[in-house]
Amino acid sequence: MSRAPAARAAGFTLVELLVALTLFAVLSVLLFGAVRFGMRATEVGTARLERAGDIAAAAGFLRNELADAQPLEKQQDDRRTIAFDGEADSVEFTALTPAYLAPGGWHVLKVAFERRDAAGRLVLSWRLVRADEGDDGPLASGRAVLLEGVKSVEFGYFGAAAEGDRPQWHERWQDAASLPALVRLRIAFADGKRAPDLLVALRAAGAVWRP
Repeated sequence: MSRAPAARAAGFTLVELLVALTLFAVLSVLLFGAVRFGMRATEVGTARLERAGDIAAAAGFLRNELADAQPLEKQQDDRRTIAFDGEADSVEFTALTPAYLAPGGWHVLKVAFERRDAAGRLVLSWRLVRADEGDDGPLASGRAVLLEGVKSVEFGYFGAAAEGDRPQWHERWQDAASLPALVRLRIAFADGKRAPDLLVALRAAGAVWRP
């Protein structure tokens, strides 16, 4: 009769097993949730770093190329203007491209916003400047995507569009006698984020280059 309590104490009751299994299940769910949260946070952080890197690379490229925009003169009807076409969502200018894009020679570069259903993108295209404009088309051309997931792009141009005008910001810069002094770029993304404003001073503003 004295051995029965000892035998019962050596095992677990059904209630104790159920409680232990329930605690184990709860801890497993909490642990799995923590792992999923950590993985999601890592993915979000990686995506943010990738976007920041893309924005920095695009801004660096545009800053260098716009700053070196050349005041190439062209014939416009009965007067001469600068080959610089600035729109609200695009800009076209003449500059030297990096060797990894197109080796050698002056190129016409165009940075434009392409609209899509949900989100657009900022696209760069270029073509070689020809000494004489024949019917053979551009000698070399190319195209590359600078930024994806873009909702809107807004260019601005600062300077005196005509002789005697007061320098101010313009939404467009076309058929002018000189380059703008400053070019500003504002980019909004489809997810509501915005890139830092890009402000570039053009080194050759006020000069004229005759081919």
